[in-house]
Amino acid sequence: MKIKVSVIIPVYNVEKYIDECLKSLINQTLKEIEIIVVNDGSPDNSQKIIDKYVKKYPNKVKSFIKENGGQGSARNLGLEYAKGEFVSFVDSDDWLDLDALENMYNKAVEENSDIVICDMSDLYADGTKKYFNCTKYNSVYEVTPSASNKIFKKSILKDVRFLSRLWYEDFNFTTKILLMNPKISTISKDYYNCNCRDGSTMNNNNSLKNLDMLVVMDDLIEYAEEKKLYDENIFSYLIFDHVLITSINRVSRQKSKDKVSVIKELRKYCHENISGYRKLPFYKNIPTQRKIIANLNYIGLHNLSKLLLKVKSIIKK
Repeated sequence: MKIKVSVIIPVYNVEKYIDECLKSLINQTLKEIEIIVVNDGSPDNSQKIIDKYVKKYPNKVKSFIKENGGQGSARNLGLEYAKGEFVSFVDSDDWLDLDALENMYNKAVEENSDIVICDMSDLYADGTKKYFNCTKYNSVYEVTPSASNKIFKKSILKDVRFLSRLWYEDFNFTTKILLMNPKISTISKDYYNCNCRDGSTMNNNNSLKNLDMLVVMDDLIEYAEEKKLYDENIFSYLIFDHVLITSINRVSRQKSKDKVSVIKELRKYCHENISGYRKLPFYKNIPTQRKIIANLNYIGLHNLSKLLLKVKSIIKK
């Protein structure tokens, strides 16, 4: 049987969630899939649940166990065994709508696409849901960098792999693919469902790990230069958006003894790498509010930009 989509799932400490994840994949309307589950040295009972699925669906579920090396290394191992025409990455505490892979694969075939993107929803413990429109953008570099709401044609991945033990490895991986100018299709439905837990990359107080963004960005720049894909306007935008705005805003909301020093490092990186960002072509297309937030962050007034964002959030409610 031809495998149309290989689904790669890194697993670590998710015994409460992995069953729902695997159930959503086993019951996909697209039957020509393989489910590659990589246990990244998880100390809980996740493997027992995985083993039940392997026993019940031996032709569909493949299990691999490795020493802990982080989500990136687990995904990389999965890629080594993937036989599908396309590859999908699903986090082990998330799940897909049952027709997600069939509709995304059919869209890829219909439009001869290298990547198909869908929208996402965050689900919270109190039952609330937040919809994310990931399929409307003016530039591919505005695409939500998550690897999980996409299917990738395996042949375009070539030597691109995830960084290990770093936050924001999705951003690094996805952007490297986007630099290749792939054919992208979109489906504006929230097929991908995120289980928002305390302590995730986006919901925590670990300020120091946000400096991983600088390591990730430097690796991305090095890759682009090596492949002769570097463009100053593109990379200045990426630093502007992901460091000057998103990373500084995230850290400024945290309660951590390290946040002042981390914000200082993030600002220093921006001063060293995008000091002339207002003169570059991308800047004229930035919405006025984001320009204000970025400019305040650049000069060290991140507390004021945090206040402005808080006021905006209250007004929206």
